[in-house]
Amino acid sequence: MLNGNLDTFALPDVLRFIASGAVTGRVEITRDDVVGELAVDQGRFVGASLSDEEAPSTVDEALDIAVLLFDGSGGAFEVVQEEWVGGPLSLTADELVKAVERRRKEWAAVVDQLGALDEPLVIASTLPNGTDQILVRAEQWRFLSFLDGRRSVQDVARDTATSVYATAVALAEMANAGMIARGHADWVEQPAPKRSKKAAEPDATEALHDLAEEESDDEAEEPAPPSRRGAVRPLRAPTREEQRIRLRR
Repeated sequence: MLNGNLDTFALPDVLRFIASGAVTGRVEITRDDVVGELAVDQGRFVGASLSDEEAPSTVDEALDIAVLLFDGSGGAFEVVQEEWVGGPLSLTADELVKAVERRRKEWAAVVDQLGALDEPLVIASTLPNGTDQILVRAEQWRFLSFLDGRRSVQDVARDTATSVYATAVALAEMANAGMIARGHADWVEQPAPKRSKKAAEPDATEALHDLAEEESDDEAEEPAPPSRRGAVRPLRAPTREEQRIRLRR
């Protein structure tokens, strides 16, 4: 079992030494505010997780946790060997160090654009100076539909089932293009308006509609006139006066 103090050894150097021995197991890391571990399989780092939390299954989440474990000063580490470990990564020690450094810079750019991840965002009310139009891609439109002045980066990531990192990078790009901005919108629930006595009476449109329905009902109830073809006139004998007129003709 290998363990040591991170005040004496830098974490990247510790990881390079562990990888050189083709170790399989976990590197438990304890910092002031963060406790977690890196999973290593035959010298290649395959995952990162925080204590008492389920190990992430995506590369973005694993790298974000690795950034937390790399940041800070001091602390301690301990290597626990195991027969098998798994995870979404497959990096050498040097590749992991470079990936963490790159991710740290990307997060710095995101925070510069968006502020804190729990800060609400809104759609920009005006375009940047000199900009006549902005092309919005389909995935950007999806994010825009969730920005109501109350949701933050973390909220949008949860509601869109997207990783926080991917959401933050996409929103930072949109903020840089002038689509969105930091801001908060106050939503006040308005009570339903009370109808006055006058408003409670039907208006002219409703009255005409009701009248048309009544006329339609009356027409439907009125019996149809008898057909001439089906009517039969009774026969009768001609009177004497009618006979005289016919004889004169």
